[in-house]
Amino acid sequence: MVVALKLPEVKMTQASLHSLTLSIRLLKEGRTANDALRKKHGLKKVSSSGGILYTGQSDEVKPTWLDFVSGFSKIALNLVNRSCSAVLFLDVEPEIKSKDKTKKRVMVLTFGSGHHALEPAACERNFGLRVAINSISKTDLRSVDVATLDATTFQRRIQSSRNAELQSFGIDTYRDLIRLASGTPTDRTFARALSGRDALTISTRTDQKGVEAKCRGALKLFYSDDYKKNGYEWVDYIIHVRDDVTLKGLNDLLFAELQSLLSGTGSDLHLAFPGILNPESSFEIGYFGLGLKSGQKDVFTELAIEDYINQILEGNPGDILGIKALKASHEIRVIKDGHGDKKESTPVYDCFVMETELNGSLYVLFGGDWYAVDKKFHAEVEADYQKLLSKTPVANGILCDSERELIIEMDKDEDLLNLDQVKLAPTGASGANLEPCDFFSRTKRFIHLKDGHGSSPISHLWNQGVVAAESFVRDEKFRKDLRAAAEKRQKKAKKTGFETCLPDGRSRPVASEYTVVYGIMRHKYKSSGKLGLPFFSKVSLRPVAQRIELMGFPVEIHLIEKPEKLVGSAPKAKAKKPPNAKTSSRTRKAA
Repeated sequence: MVVALKLPEVKMTQASLHSLTLSIRLLKEGRTANDALRKKHGLKKVSSSGGILYTGQSDEVKPTWLDFVSGFSKIALNLVNRSCSAVLFLDVEPEIKSKDKTKKRVMVLTFGSGHHALEPAACERNFGLRVAINSISKTDLRSVDVATLDATTFQRRIQSSRNAELQSFGIDTYRDLIRLASGTPTDRTFARALSGRDALTISTRTDQKGVEAKCRGALKLFYSDDYKKNGYEWVDYIIHVRDDVTLKGLNDLLFAELQSLLSGTGSDLHLAFPGILNPESSFEIGYFGLGLKSGQKDVFTELAIEDYINQILEGNPGDILGIKALKASHEIRVIKDGHGDKKESTPVYDCFVMETELNGSLYVLFGGDWYAVDKKFHAEVEADYQKLLSKTPVANGILCDSERELIIEMDKDEDLLNLDQVKLAPTGASGANLEPCDFFSRTKRFIHLKDGHGSSPISHLWNQGVVAAESFVRDEKFRKDLRAAAEKRQKKAKKTGFETCLPDGRSRPVASEYTVVYGIMRHKYKSSGKLGLPFFSKVSLRPVAQRIELMGFPVEIHLIEKPEKLVGSAPKAKAKKPPNAKTSSRTRKAA
């Protein structure tokens, strides 16, 4: 049930009302009109009967497309662009008299291009979004903007042709960040329609006196927490940090971790690609940028914080004065024909993965952005992860530097059948090339392996397990092909009996007799001395594990220890390995 807030009433005559779309922002506490505008805002302060008003009119500017269009005209075209702006600051008295919510707040109304004159850091982040989810019923949404946290952050807008329920928008409350919400508010006297992100945009009928009442109503909605009763409580699980002060504090902590690594002290900071740069079969990278080793570059076949630190130590660490310089310069590039390819590069900053606390709150750096994580949500994710975590990993006691080496070692086990690089095509997907698993065991376990510090994100491993499990349960052709592949592989490996653990194509398997196992190679965390996974890998695992369990399969997470790499000097070159070998050692030099 939606809680409708009673907003202030203002007597207005129909003749005095104007149909307007108002864009409203809220200044942060302590900010005023004097320090809320950019230094070169170009607006002029004008005398006003209420609030503080700035206006501006741009000069005439010829459109960039005028010369092109003129070529089609038989007469001279005299077309110019002009824009006008207005920014109105109003002191608003809050209605709520609770602690910390009694001070006057400054609200800003912008017209035309006036919002460009505002200093972004002066305004409350997510003000409009907070008002929107406190005033729009979860059955009256019209559109939402969401960002999905995964190996790559995907942003999308989902629109409905008419008001619809929240669940109709297909939002994953575990992983999706809601950035903007639009719809019809419960209180139609406040607005006919509204949309909110940082700014609140409302369509309404009002006059000069009524505007202040609208602002008081918006402030009341901002202070409310009725969204938790209205079905939006999950928006607090993970919040994108965009406050400049907090970001500076977090980046200072990040730089301190880098300095710790450079001095030889341990750190849990590590690198992971936000996406795949290049197929693993030809994956070679180098580190480029200010303060890194210059001249002929060392080439690596794995992304590792130790290699990155070594490249700084062999360069000029003193040139890197802070995170700002690092963000602007440091890149990881794919090596092609002995040279770093600028077209296939990604900023090093986007690859940092870090979890830390600041002022009692938990934050995670992922994909180049910082996120604040709700403590209760963090505890729930951790509890679900611990339920899946096996105390006896499939490769217990095996220390390997790469996934390829691990597969070679596990292949020696008579109770495991190597199905690595077996490609099967489910019915209707002839070119799918789906891997059923890396190993199949006599105890009916489908084992999927991934180097958790390698070139492709862990979330791809989760997806591989889901698709393989679905195909095994639903697709007769897939089961027949899997059994045939198992017979062929065991004959080659001089092993027997694995085909009896798999159904023939016609027999539908009992999913509960099989187990989906995810084996992830990881270095131990320095702080705890234990193996673990990044927080967002655990977040993306939750819905995947639930989906597999709904099919009837038990799910297990097996963490496999990788030997520690030393930081100090770059590793010596090793003999060249086969093209498919996965190792973090330098294999050659690049220009």
